[in-house]
Amino acid sequence: MKIRFQLLVISFQIGICGYGQIQNSGDFRMHSGAEIGIFGDFTNNGNFNNNLGTVYLVGSNAQTFNGTNLIQSNNFVVDKASGSLQLDNELQVSGILTFTKGIIYSDHADKATEFVHFQDGATYLNASDASHVDGVVRKTGNDAFVFPVGDDSNLQSIAIDVPSLATDAFTAEYFETDADALYDRSLKEISIDHLSSCEYWILDRTNGTSNVNVTLEWDLNSCGVDNLSDLLVARWDGAEWKNHGNSLTTGNASAGTVTTSGAVSSFGPFTLGSTTSNNPLPIELTSFTAKKVENVVVLEWVTASEINNDYFTIERSDNCLDFESLITVQGAGNSTATLNYAAIDYDPLRGVSYYRLKQTDFDGNEKSFQIIAINNVIENDGQLTLFPNPSLPDFFNLVLPVNKEFFELYVIDDLGNLIFSEDIVPLGNQSIPIHPKVNLVPGHYIVKLVSEDEYWTSQLIIY
Repeated sequence: MKIRFQLLVISFQIGICGYGQIQNSGDFRMHSGAEIGIFGDFTNNGNFNNNLGTVYLVGSNAQTFNGTNLIQSNNFVVDKASGSLQLDNELQVSGILTFTKGIIYSDHADKATEFVHFQDGATYLNASDASHVDGVVRKTGNDAFVFPVGDDSNLQSIAIDVPSLATDAFTAEYFETDADALYDRSLKEISIDHLSSCEYWILDRTNGTSNVNVTLEWDLNSCGVDNLSDLLVARWDGAEWKNHGNSLTTGNASAGTVTTSGAVSSFGPFTLGSTTSNNPLPIELTSFTAKKVENVVVLEWVTASEINNDYFTIERSDNCLDFESLITVQGAGNSTATLNYAAIDYDPLRGVSYYRLKQTDFDGNEKSFQIIAINNVIENDGQLTLFPNPSLPDFFNLVLPVNKEFFELYVIDDLGNLIFSEDIVPLGNQSIPIHPKVNLVPGHYIVKLVSEDEYWTSQLIIY
């Protein structure tokens, strides 16, 4: 069902429900006491503003708000039976946003146009791991504010105290990942012993000149807090991490907050840090390597510190997408010393395989580290070998039967139809990953490899 509103002002005195896709290309206004429940998508290419009623987001599937114009709501209630809201334009809230169930997603890459915008005096209720904003939140006004940001099923707030003017605006995002790839954790003021490798926030002053105190939150996803007095708030200034101190902490090692020692005048990325080796914060992985030794693969890794670390798991894959658990190694629990670990894959896969290191806390939280690859070279036996076989529809490897500079590959179904073909230039590689141009449906196929003067065939099974 599509409802189009053309140059029309609607005053809802009773609640209505939009079950299909609602498209507004005129004037769509809700007067005081009006309510609308939206079960589907909402596209706003007209005016949806000056509203005094309440919008209920109540769909049981994934919903999208988009359009060329922003959406202005007075009260907004997220109460979805399941699914989430993808926000592809600006959603302004002038009253109360109530989080009951369901996550609002917006794109970090489009932060200038896609965000939840709390107006001066606006607030929210009941943000939780099950209901918050995974994306960008802006607050305009001279109100102290806790930004209800998080990552998937983890609410992890950042807060400011009172700005000076009602026109001041701040914008916040949260990232549950190591900041190091973008903001080098080794570049820091001497008063900072170390920084979190688990998470960071970005807080921007979008409008105005107000300086504010900043408060960061931690919980069991924050990689370890054991000494609140040594915690600090750190900010990346473009060249290094600055120490913004600790004027107040709340909570305990499981969850709490830390506030800067004074008002912050410059903004950007923020994260948790420590003045001493307490608060390990990361499981700091120094290295993770794999090497072939005769007929086995030896995996080694080194940690600089550990907190609450129950065990490691070595995972293995033949396509870099689907991993299986291979080896479990006991962790150290808590450590600030350099520790060396090793494990052996006694039955490695043929050809190229991928290994991933995963770490599990005593409370069940998991974190995966980098993926490494190794080529278990297969001796040339003059046969065309395919693996894995049976295989998934979008990936398999072939082992070249001879050393040549060029091949043509053909995949043919059991009726003799050519499904796809491609040219192969080995460049010295014997094991070649193949990603079919089309997904292969389950069944039996003939793979034919042709050189200038000979050819080879082998059967491939897709499941």
